[in-house]
Amino acid sequence: MSMLGIGGSLTDAMRAAILEAIPEAEVEVSGSGGHFSIRVVSSVFGGKSMLQKQRLVMKAVAPFMTGDDAPVHAIDNLQTQLPE
Repeated sequence: MSMLGIGGSLTDAMRAAILEAIPEAEVEVSGSGGHFSIRVVSSVFGGKSMLQKQRLVMKAVAPFMTGDDAPVHAIDNLQTQLPE
């Protein structure tokens, strides 16, 4: 079975995976051709280092980056922010 589901886009699937890992986050995923930008805003990031915040997001999208035919080659820009 595809990671995209039926009729879904890769950016939608990545967004859903991040929301599953970090519920109630504000998530934006953009890009194509294997290169993507991700912005996540969540109170879960409070008290965490930049590395800890990025690991939370990268763990959620790791399945899309695994294997020889992985649809995601790189996360070119990853922003993790606390709500204002």
